[in-house]
Amino acid sequence: MDCALCRNSNLKFRSSRIANLGMPSCVPRFLHSSFMMQPNRLPAFLIPSLKIIAVAMILGWILYRFPEKHWRPLMSASKDWRFLFLALGTALVAHLVSFWRWKILLGALGLPMRLIEACRLGFLGSTLNMVSVGSVGGDVFKAVAAARLAPGKRTEVVTSVLVDRALGLLGLVLVASFSLSLAPALSPTMRWIWSGALTLSGLGSTALLLVLLFGQWLPTHRFQKLPWIGQIVFRVANACMVFYGRPWLVVQMIVTSLMVHTLLTTSCWLISIALYHSEPNVIPTLAQHFQAIPPAMAAATLPITPGGVGIQELLIQTLFAEIPEVSSAFSGLVVATTYRAILVVIALIGAVVYLTGNERRLVEQDLAATTKATAGTTNTQE
Repeated sequence: MDCALCRNSNLKFRSSRIANLGMPSCVPRFLHSSFMMQPNRLPAFLIPSLKIIAVAMILGWILYRFPEKHWRPLMSASKDWRFLFLALGTALVAHLVSFWRWKILLGALGLPMRLIEACRLGFLGSTLNMVSVGSVGGDVFKAVAAARLAPGKRTEVVTSVLVDRALGLLGLVLVASFSLSLAPALSPTMRWIWSGALTLSGLGSTALLLVLLFGQWLPTHRFQKLPWIGQIVFRVANACMVFYGRPWLVVQMIVTSLMVHTLLTTSCWLISIALYHSEPNVIPTLAQHFQAIPPAMAAATLPITPGGVGIQELLIQTLFAEIPEVSSAFSGLVVATTYRAILVVIALIGAVVYLTGNERRLVEQDLAATTKATAGTTNTQE
């Protein structure tokens, strides 16, 4: 479809690419690249720009939804910034330990991932937890992002996120039940919470023990008979069998889960010290923080409000009021609000970490190397 100018000058199509575009060769080459956008190529700046816009919208939503009445006592209180920064560092370490736990679980499932990539995706989940319903909704986004890195094992990747969250909740109720067991006296409300924590701890520990000892004999194949979801449930159940005969893996998961929630509760205690440093007699003990904080965090996982905002703060205030030894001058709401502000700061850090780069190529190399090594081992055995 050359124009008259092309035919008169005996010009030919410069390349098959131009011919495929259906454009005459007389059109300068730079116009092809300027006006004919390649369908499979996007400007290099577009994806990072979209990421920045998305994160800015998420953080704007977080600040917009944050109740103003929670900010007032926080801003008017005297603070010891040293302990606040120490609380921030403690909470940040807790998040990093949880990301490391997920990395270990992925490795056990045959899905190696570099720690930096696990941290990036973990921070993505933590950031989106602030705006999704409940305090664990961000795990859905983390699972989707992680599944893109392993197309052949997407079910296992998603399962790893679910199992990791379940282990985190198990560690949370274990900390809550143990700390409440050490309390000298419990109010009826706290006793009810203690009973619930003990029940959940027992059920979770029993299920984990059954998989560890008898996973090989559990009839997981029966799940394949379920209509529509049979194959998915079967693969999920098989992924959970990763703990069968691997007591060291179970110990790693439980210990890291206990570490995470011990660090987060300690962070709240440091916040109390920072806010009430001028009134040391008002500050609840570390043991009293362990009685109030873990149950409130567990309740915040329920899908009621975005990020559990409001639910967690209300429960922390309520549970501290249920402890007779805690002074009435102490405000659990102020502490809970400050802790929420620290989570927002961590979300900001997570947004920056997530935008620093894309480690997908490295993860794919790890997956390819592992698959090749597994195939080589199989051939050798044959």
